[in-house]
Amino acid sequence: MTHTLHRQGSEASLAGDFTILAMPSSGLNSAGSLPKLKKALDIFLKYDPVNIGDSKGGSRFSLGGDEAVQNILVENELVHAVYRTEEQLVKVLIDLKEADLGLSVTVGGLIGSLESCCSRASLTPHTIVQSLGVMGKKEKLPDTPVLEVATMCGHHLVSFDLITSLARRVGKGKLTAEEAGRKLAKCCICGIFNPARAAEIISEIAEKSPS
Repeated sequence: MTHTLHRQGSEASLAGDFTILAMPSSGLNSAGSLPKLKKALDIFLKYDPVNIGDSKGGSRFSLGGDEAVQNILVENELVHAVYRTEEQLVKVLIDLKEADLGLSVTVGGLIGSLESCCSRASLTPHTIVQSLGVMGKKEKLPDTPVLEVATMCGHHLVSFDLITSLARRVGKGKLTAEEAGRKLAKCCICGIFNPARAAEIISEIAEKSPS
């Protein structure tokens, strides 16, 4: 299970959203794992992710840069990254396979795309987990585009009201969609939020919002 599992959106939108995380197994190979986590993060950074982060310490946007993320890594943590294309993810997987760090690696995205990426990297997935969707009192949920943005933070640190407020500001020309995406990314501490995709969705919300 991963906190990236419940991302929502159309197939076209999710085609530009790939997540990856690497972690040791607590109590098994967590001791001495810091150099491995740093190496995994170096590989992530090599292929131009739109976001990176540490599971507890912070992200590129919350900490103010990639070097800050590298400096706060500790043993027995997770490192995250987000990419926009299959090509980027394939290169990361190939490098991780070659590095053979002994870390557990989880990727997230459209199942067909992930199967293709693993095949191209000569990897066989150990486990496949799929979301069954949302059940319950769905009438209490916000509009679908807002959910598409909010669910990119699996710990629910990006609020519905903030998304709506920023979209209104974009619609009024007070903020660019890209700036809005970066502001939202600051709220997601672990770095698994996709600010580039958020900007695209915010633009769509802004176009439909009353001025």
